[in-house]
Amino acid sequence: MKPKIIPAVVILALILAGCSVQGRAYQPEPVPPSVSMVHIYRPYHFYGSLIVPRVSCAQESVSLKPGGYYSYYVNSGPVTCAASTEATSQLKFDAKPGKEYFVREEIVPGNIVGRTHFSLVDPKVARAEIAKCHEQKPASDTDARR
Repeated sequence: MKPKIIPAVVILALILAGCSVQGRAYQPEPVPPSVSMVHIYRPYHFYGSLIVPRVSCAQESVSLKPGGYYSYYVNSGPVTCAASTEATSQLKFDAKPGKEYFVREEIVPGNIVGRTHFSLVDPKVARAEIAKCHEQKPASDTDARR
């Protein structure tokens, strides 16, 4: 590398490192038989990394950064996860007691800005993906219970 390029590369690396989530790494937990556990996670991808929409899922709300996850308990019944950028994306599923659900959030290309896309992921696949993520708690000034 040329000497003038090295500082630019170092600065870019520091900026990108500052975008990652710093919480604890994902660890599986037992789910009480009376409730369900929902894990919302966003694997790290450079595309869309500056887009951080608020995700509302059941009674919880969090703005996940790339590489972050948020887990919480929910009573059994219908659960709707939603987020909006230039369009609204929703995922609906029926939570059963004692079960765990993994909701992957991704930012996909849109017309003007990236759009949120949700998918309910098989636990075997999701555990491998969420293992690379770190816990992100809702920020009191931007995320709140609804």
